[in-house]
Amino acid sequence: MGQKILENLLHNLSETLGKMITTYEDILHTAQEKKKHIISGDIDNLESVIYQERNLAERVMLFEEKRRYIMLSINELLGNTGNPIKLSKFIEQIKDPYRGKLKEKYDVMIEIVGKVEEVNRINTSLTKYSLEYINNLIKAVCTESLNDSTYQKSGKLNEPELQRILFEINA
Repeated sequence: MGQKILENLLHNLSETLGKMITTYEDILHTAQEKKKHIISGDIDNLESVIYQERNLAERVMLFEEKRRYIMLSINELLGNTGNPIKLSKFIEQIKDPYRGKLKEKYDVMIEIVGKVEEVNRINTSLTKYSLEYINNLIKAVCTESLNDSTYQKSGKLNEPELQRILFEINA
């Protein structure tokens, strides 16, 4: 009886990891698409991609909850209630055919997550540089008000506000 339950849990775990891989692949594709829109400055499509990302993130969270529930059930079945075993360690301890299937899916998922993290780092940098460029452009076009230089309670100089003058009046 316990062996059959374990096989069902392992089958569900394998299916869940497969769905997670598919979702992470979608997230990777969306992050790459987002990168293109950040570079091109296509705000409308960027907004759509961000909405897709949000939906995919919610799906991954649901699959992750299911994966954790399955692992919790496996731990309870094996009597590991005090110190639950992690997926990577569990894979090392089980026998084939599930060991090979789960190891392969786990490795693919880790690889895809690494790729997503790299693309997200690039997207973060691109966004940061775009904002710095815009801020520098605004500072170049506007004049600074030197009358507003004051110190804050922390002792740091409060940056002067930019006035909305496009050209120097004194020039």
